[in-house]
Amino acid sequence: MNILVTAIGSMSAQCVLSILKKSGHYVVGTDIYPSEWHYESQLCDIVYQVSIATNEEEYISALVDIIFKHSISHIFPLTDLEIDILNKYRGRFMEMKVTLCMPQSSTLDIMRDKYKMYLFFNNDKEIATIATISTEDTNELSKIKLPCIAKPRNGRSSIGLLKINTKEELSSVFLKREYIIQEYKSGHICTVDLVRNKQTNKIVLLPREELLRTANGAGLTIKTLNDSNLIKVASYVGQKIDVNGCINIEFIKAKDGYYLIDINPRFSAGIGFSYIAGYDFVTNHLNCFCDKRIDTQIQLKELIITKRYVEQIIYNNANE
Repeated sequence: MNILVTAIGSMSAQCVLSILKKSGHYVVGTDIYPSEWHYESQLCDIVYQVSIATNEEEYISALVDIIFKHSISHIFPLTDLEIDILNKYRGRFMEMKVTLCMPQSSTLDIMRDKYKMYLFFNNDKEIATIATISTEDTNELSKIKLPCIAKPRNGRSSIGLLKINTKEELSSVFLKREYIIQEYKSGHICTVDLVRNKQTNKIVLLPREELLRTANGAGLTIKTLNDSNLIKVASYVGQKIDVNGCINIEFIKAKDGYYLIDINPRFSAGIGFSYIAGYDFVTNHLNCFCDKRIDTQIQLKELIITKRYVEQIIYNNANE
């Protein structure tokens, strides 16, 4: 297959590109930065520098040109921002018979709006949610207990996330549009890579606890988990939102159980952890969009896995 992979500079890209190439696919990469700035460009057959997705018309036009030039059949978007934009133009890609390997619009509507996600699961007895209000509801200001957390409704990668400790800080947050306020919960961050084949309703997942993580929420050192409660809750979430393909679900493990905090409509930054642990979510994600069955659940073992970074020259003008 000829597959377009966007945002090849993102943290999931190396794993995604390596697996697609190993499987024999022709891979075209795009990014907002020059190809010589990314090691991942060497894992692609060809790379194009494109506009940031918020420049919608220019971005979509560039993708359309690439699709025609390379007979692209499937697109793997690797960032939330690009998924948001591609979803707006879904009909155009359908006309070109190009498959967007990402959740359907109705599912994205829940996943990409944290307040809608809270309301969707709030009265569900199977899922524990964190008390959440919208900054649009100023009548709720007096009910909020400090400290609390503020974040954009459609935020990503912890951008704009704030810990609120004073009434003055809280009042200033209520001046922001499209923000939510959440009860502060302490605990360990646990994430679940999950793939679901919508046609067969088969779900495979791999949970992990993040032992070390970056400020924007990417795990650096993790421990894989075999926790029946977490597996049950995450599986329920995947079915409830009717997802097709691979997503990532985030929870806080508090003293009284797991609380749902986020659902990412894409590969997690730590998708490589799951691959090392024994399951190929990338290939099985593609299978979900090609009318193929997904591989069975692997036996979950407790492993500690860490990322490492290696310096490498990818451009040298002495060769010119």
